[in-house]
Formats: sequence, structure tokens, C-alpha cells
Amino acid sequence: MTTDSPRRSIVTLTTDFGDRDGYVGSLRGVLLAHDPNLVLADITHAIAPFAVMEGALVLRAAAGHFPPGTVHLAVVDPGVGGERRPIIVSLEGHHFVGPDNGLFTPFLDGASIVTIDAARLDLPDPAPTFHGRDLFAPVAARLATGAAPADFGPPIHDPVRLDWPELIPVEGGVAGVVLHVDRFGNAITNLPADRDTGLDTFEAGGRQGIPRVRTYAEAPRGSVVALVGSSGLIEVAVVEGSAAEKLGLSVGSKVIGHRAG
Repeated sequence: MTTDSPRRSIVTLTTDFGDRDGYVGSLRGVLLAHDPNLVLADITHAIAPFAVMEGALVLRAAAGHFPPGTVHLAVVDPGVGGERRPIIVSLEGHHFVGPDNGLFTPFLDGASIVTIDAARLDLPDPAPTFHGRDLFAPVAARLATGAAPADFGPPIHDPVRLDWPELIPVEGGVAGVVLHVDRFGNAITNLPADRDTGLDTFEAGGRQGIPRVRTYAEAPRGSVVALVGSSGLIEVAVVEGSAAEKLGLSVGSKVIGHRAG
């Protein structure tokens, strides 16, 4: 005799809440109260406070590794309680739930987007400072257990997009910027990783001739290198060190890629 196992839907969580307070626990509690069989996967809660661009980059790097059907609850929401809209972004079988403030910029092209009408949810009025717990988490839970995005509100076609930095052609190469500095001090740029661009050496923080390597093991400890990171973008790094500290790099710092020859 066999029995059907309970449905095991996945909800990821990405926030700037940190781990000191009970905010993340509250999100998890709301989700599990709706369905104890949900699988909750923390992407990170260490996004810098209010850093919407950083949250977008982290989601860009991580979301695609989860299977279709995953619901991504993301809250980096400096405008909570204001005029910004709560939205659901659906793309290639994934659903993203959170604020319409550019957080979902990497997933907007080709997506279906609805704004969440709280009046449809039969919930108490959300606390003006905690939509993550009182609005986004209940929506994410219902999506994960079979509700359709259209159940929550009407479609929209004008989502907020971040001003994603563009590459600038320069003589012999292309200039980009640092988008994010990770906990290792690696400076993640918007420079493309595709070898077809011909970018072979790099310039950052006053250092020229930074070589491109495939792995950290190809250079001695303390060397400044450039390589393709897990995000699929060029990163400037120091082997067993911090490029941010050694080169004075931060978000917005210029990085130039030079073509061979």
C-alpha cells in the first residue's frame, strides 16, 4: 500500500533584515502557519539595509538555480508604507513577490506582472512598516500552495526598473562599474564574461594590467586578478584577500576591460 506524499513547494527568502531580530522568524512563521509542508530556503538576509540594487543582483545570481514552481519572497523595501506597489512577477515558472521598487529588474523582460490588491486577500490591514510579514508572506504562501497570480490583482505594464549601469566603449576596450562587493571583498562588475568580447586585462582602483584567470589557484596569494564569478560577470579579486580593501573599490567604482592586442 502506498500513500501520496505531501506537496513540497519551495519558497525562497531574500531580505535586508539581518539575523539579530525576529523579522525573518516572523516571515517563516507566517509561511509555515499557512502550510507546514512548505520548503523554506534562505538565499540571504544580509543584503545591506535599503540596498535594492544589491538585492536585485543576489536574486539574479541565485533564483535560476531553483526549480520551476519556486516562489521567491524578496523584501528590500525602503519605501514600505508609501506609494510603491506590491507586485508579483512571473517568469519561466518562477514567481517573485515583493515591492515594485526595481528589486525584480533582472526578471522583468518577458514577465507577467500583477499588482497585489490587499482587499482581495481577506487579511487584517498590514502594519505600515512590515508588509513583508503581513502582505508579501501570505501572498507567497498562497502562490506556493496553488493560487494563481491573477487571483491577487490586475496586470500592470509599467514596473519600476533600476537604472542598470551601461557599458561605455573606450579605446581598446569597455568601461563598467562595480555593482556589488561581496563578503570576501570581491568587486562584482557589470562587465560581460563572454570571451568573445576579447576582454583580457583590466584596470581598477589605479591598478593596470590586472590579468584574467579562470580560477584563484592560477595566481599566487595576494595577487590581484579578474575572473568570471558565480554571477556570470567579471569580478576583480585578490587571491585570499580583499580587492575592496587593497584597491579601494566600492559600488560605483570604475573598472575598465582591455582587449588583447
